[in-house]
Amino acid sequence: MGKKKSAVILILITILILGLCFMCTVSFSYGTDKMKTFDSVVNMMGKDAKLGAPLADGENYRGGGYTAVYYPDGVISAEEYEKNCASLKAASEADAEDQEKADAYTDYRDGYLPYGSLYLEKESVCGGADGTEPTEEFLEKFDSAVELFRARYGRLNMTDVTVAVTDGLSVKVFLPDYGTAQAVIINYFSYTGEFSLTYGSSPSTATGIEYSKKDNETVRDYVKGASWGTNGSTAYVAVRLTSKGKDVLSNWTQGAASSAITLYFNVGDEQVISLSISEQVTSSTIYVSGSYTSETAKAVATTIDSAINGAQTDLGFTVGSCYRSGALFGDLALTLLYIGFGVLFVAMMAFFFIRYRSLAVVHLYTFLLWLFLLIIVYWGVGLHIGIEIFLALVLSGALLSVSNAYSFECARKEYSYGKTMASSVKAGYKRCLWPLLDAHGVLALFAVLVYAIGITELHFFGLALVLGVVFSALGTLAVNRLHWAAMMSFAKDKGKFCNFKREDDDDE
Repeated sequence: MGKKKSAVILILITILILGLCFMCTVSFSYGTDKMKTFDSVVNMMGKDAKLGAPLADGENYRGGGYTAVYYPDGVISAEEYEKNCASLKAASEADAEDQEKADAYTDYRDGYLPYGSLYLEKESVCGGADGTEPTEEFLEKFDSAVELFRARYGRLNMTDVTVAVTDGLSVKVFLPDYGTAQAVIINYFSYTGEFSLTYGSSPSTATGIEYSKKDNETVRDYVKGASWGTNGSTAYVAVRLTSKGKDVLSNWTQGAASSAITLYFNVGDEQVISLSISEQVTSSTIYVSGSYTSETAKAVATTIDSAINGAQTDLGFTVGSCYRSGALFGDLALTLLYIGFGVLFVAMMAFFFIRYRSLAVVHLYTFLLWLFLLIIVYWGVGLHIGIEIFLALVLSGALLSVSNAYSFECARKEYSYGKTMASSVKAGYKRCLWPLLDAHGVLALFAVLVYAIGITELHFFGLALVLGVVFSALGTLAVNRLHWAAMMSFAKDKGKFCNFKREDDDDE
């Protein structure tokens, strides 16, 4: 390869590596008010909640998360039941002559039925005093609500979010500690029921849409859904209307310029948004901003949209116990993981520089290109930083390093026989081709089998390892050889560049 062509290739590859490094690792704020942020790929990647990290300026992750339990109407925890019973009993004993207090205690005590670690209200959940199990109607509503919760939390696109039924009739969620809106998200997502849009001067007197029973109209005939977005540093919620909804809203607000009108966006009995209108609305999309952050705007939009287009249930829920737990592996686990990878990287490069001298730069270029491209691909397919991803990265990185060293050793052997460097490299790659393909194939098959098992952590590990092995094969058999050829063209003593020696040199 000529020097000019080699120089162009190396300059382009160097620029590419620097650009990828910048994209993957650098985050900063910009703009006159420093309110805009450029996030690195590593910063945007999800992190395993089991790995803690100090919360620094501009970062929104510290590990751990929030656990909350949702209880449907008529279902309470044993702790709450016993607490309420004790309170009512104490009140009745303190005023023994007050029959109402005594009856209140008796009615409450006898009005619930134990159900595992829960208590069920006989009348609303079990169908009356004679019922001993939840009614089929109640169970159907509960199942629809669970589907709604899973859809809402799933749309957050956060790693490690879990939604599970506990004790048969309560819903337990775990929300990783990203940002500062966890309490808001948990609260909004408890709102169930149909979405409604009303207007007036107060919520109690507000007027809603009159649906045509003849045409079997529902809210979806007037409202399409909701979404969220940001404009600079301002986050907003956008509610999209159908042509019918647009006409209704235009009619509602035609006198807004002369009298105060407020729009109310409700889910079930809960008001989610109120918006004061001062002029007639003629748009098919209502934009609501104000004190929203991107996280709270997403929570509000998800709540509204799922109430319109998601599973339908009129079963109400309350948030019971809610607590934060720290990262399982400690508050410095993520930082230590980065440090550990750095130590392995330095050890790897020390070996290559000691063994191959300048030829180590060839491996360095290949490894960095492999690493940054793989990080971007991991982020693109939704993988998150965790122990299993770290292990997959280290294993596939070790495979790339061993493969490059093996190809160097094969070329070294050929060079020792007296061949030119060009023919030595060609013969060396020919010799190592099938052993390297076999090694990559075996590891790729192992990764596919692990991926197919389906357990969440193993699933992610298998996917990450498959991608790492594929990129390793391309790196060692194609990219590394290109780098070698480009850099070799500038070496006057090619044997010294690679730290290769001939057998006759050793005899001398």
